[in-house]
Amino acid sequence: MKRLLIIASGGGHTGFAKAIAEYLPFKVDFVIPEGDENSRKLLSPHAEKIYEVSKPRDPKGPNTSLVTRGFRALSQSISLPSYDVVIATGSNHSVIPSLFQRLRGSTLFTLESQDRIVTKGKAVSVLSHFSKGVFLHWKEQSRLYKNGIVVGPILQRRKYDPVDEGFILVTAGTEGFKALFDRISSLGLTNLVMQTGKISPEPYVKSGVKAFSFDPDIERFIAGASLVITHQGKTAMESAVLYGKPTIIVFNKSLTRAATHEDVKLYSEIIGAEFLDDPSTWEDEELLKAIQKRKKPNYYEPGTERLVKVIMDYLE
Repeated sequence: MKRLLIIASGGGHTGFAKAIAEYLPFKVDFVIPEGDENSRKLLSPHAEKIYEVSKPRDPKGPNTSLVTRGFRALSQSISLPSYDVVIATGSNHSVIPSLFQRLRGSTLFTLESQDRIVTKGKAVSVLSHFSKGVFLHWKEQSRLYKNGIVVGPILQRRKYDPVDEGFILVTAGTEGFKALFDRISSLGLTNLVMQTGKISPEPYVKSGVKAFSFDPDIERFIAGASLVITHQGKTAMESAVLYGKPTIIVFNKSLTRAATHEDVKLYSEIIGAEFLDDPSTWEDEELLKAIQKRKKPNYYEPGTERLVKVIMDYLE
């Protein structure tokens, strides 16, 4: 059997890596961002080895970090063993280790994000030129890449049966979304559960909201929610597609390097989620109206098994 490496670049990118690993018949090696303990916790059950490579730039980080961190990532990537097949899950973190593996003769595959419908992710766009294929979630993404492979939404196996425990889950990825958290916590709702990421949960806990920074088993909250309110990340797809939950996607304009407003609006339509613009644009009752609306999402069969079948053909 040939050797497989998955580059899990943090946040939703690590979520994709975990999803693929769950469908593979063996444990694999991973590369994660240096110091990313959340990624390590998520991937350890599926890992043979986990290597760390510096992430040149964080989603909201300055461009000045690119030089120092980039050189560190270069050194760490050179020291990695060689692999026959490599899967890059996106983000600038994936670029340097992927290209070094490609120079050594690896067959490279890349994943585009679920919310890139009319624009390409910069890192994925670069890597697509060196990739055997770019895995895509939706047929609407097929115009982005000549070597695109539409497999369906890339999701993990469902861990829980969906139930309705009467609470609203609010979550916005690793970076968090303070503007959203502040607005929704001010509504006086008594049934909120909030995962705040890098934003401190303390102010919301003091106001009576059940809030925490990070739970590696956030899926149990998705499974039990009546409604999920999130940003343009992977959680929206997990909520709507994997668990069939009514979902509200709130556009986070502060994520300037992420998908565009048009991308996110189209992504919301594809999965059947309610779309709201950035909280700075809201009128007083806008969020409450969306919460009361609660529409059923669209149905899709997860495509992870199809992705793994493609990979296995290159590992035999």
